Amino acid sequence: MNPRHWKIVLVIVSFFFVLNASVAIAGDTIKIGVIAPFKTPSGESLLNAAKMAAEDINAQGGIMGKKIELIFGNTEYKPEKGSMAYKKLVLQDKCGLVIGTCSSGVAKAVMDQMARYKTLFIPTGAASEALSNLYNSDRKKYKYWFRVMHLSGELSRVSLDFIYGLPVKKMGAKRIAIMAENALWTRSMVKEAEEFFKEKGIEVVYSEFFDTETKDFTPIFTKIINSKADFIYEISAHVDGAIYIKQWYDLKGPMIGGVSGTGASDRYWKDCGGKAVGETLLAYVGPFPVAITPKTIPFHDRYVAKFNETGGYVSGYTYDVLHIYKAAVEKAKTTDSDALVPVLENTDYVGVAGRWVFTDLHNGKYGPGYRQLVMVQWREDGSRKVVWPENLATGELLLPPWK
Repeated sequence: MNPRHWKIVLVIVSFFFVLNASVAIAGDTIKIGVIAPFKTPSGESLLNAAKMAAEDINAQGGIMGKKIELIFGNTEYKPEKGSMAYKKLVLQDKCGLVIGTCSSGVAKAVMDQMARYKTLFIPTGAASEALSNLYNSDRKKYKYWFRVMHLSGELSRVSLDFIYGLPVKKMGAKRIAIMAENALWTRSMVKEAEEFFKEKGIEVVYSEFFDTETKDFTPIFTKIINSKADFIYEISAHVDGAIYIKQWYDLKGPMIGGVSGTGASDRYWKDCGGKAVGETLLAYVGPFPVAITPKTIPFHDRYVAKFNETGGYVSGYTYDVLHIYKAAVEKAKTTDSDALVPVLENTDYVGVAGRWVFTDLHNGKYGPGYRQLVMVQWREDGSRKVVWPENLATGELLLPPWK
């Protein structure tokens, strides 16, 4: 092909690129897909936060003068359902962005569809490092993926530092039990915990994955009690923690704490009838009022006033992602995914969950000055106190009432 023909081809390609970019913002609204497991505590808090963010942005004039229109898809915590929902949102509903999920397994399945249909996907409720590894395996193919969410490793780091700093060093715990739901995101956490405790010279007397459909945890707690464990490290998100914490309370188990996706909200306290007293859980900034940024506590207060409960672990992340997207679209002046990728990679946005700056793996940076997580303990009156890290603590770690 001679140079003249190449010029003609470039002009045509450029024309269609501009046309597609303008079509993306030509409608009356900017469509954003939200996928979540409907009628679950985590799923409902994700949907609530997305609606709240869209309302706030629309009240401020929308994105480039266009109102946000949210379109929802139910994942049911099933990868195939999430994958189908993404395809519908992108192909049928013409969404320029899909956010959400409360499952790393679902997110991983969606990423394969994302690579095929080349439309931005930003999970706000999927923690597994396997997603980062998939992106890293072919950065060009998976470039449309970003995570506005914590990682399993961050949850692990905070939880293990807490267990070693307070239950072990201050309370004298020497024997640890680990109970984790059988899911993609928990496997690395359990492995890291076992290695951590071995290195510290602390005995792990029980370690087991339980099925996410488990309803009767009595056999697990009986084994833990018989093992004479001093502390139970719990790791769950898909399972309603209220189910097992009631059984833990009735059996008067040892100290318990760690990660519970459902344990972050006021609904949890009601669902377990107050039997979470003494349980210490990782709390997600945004849903929990710790002033990480000037926006954190006002968001918490507004969410509680609007929905009559605190948000779930996904709420702050989901609220922030729509504002991050708004800033990127207005900077790029298009909703075209290819044009938005480099803009998102240069994000520097202060949200309700922290300051968002993406790493080269498309994860938000973590640590002081960016995002932080805290450990909070349920008290007998249904309140929660920050017990870790010590520089943010609002109360001392207490033993369960029967101890």
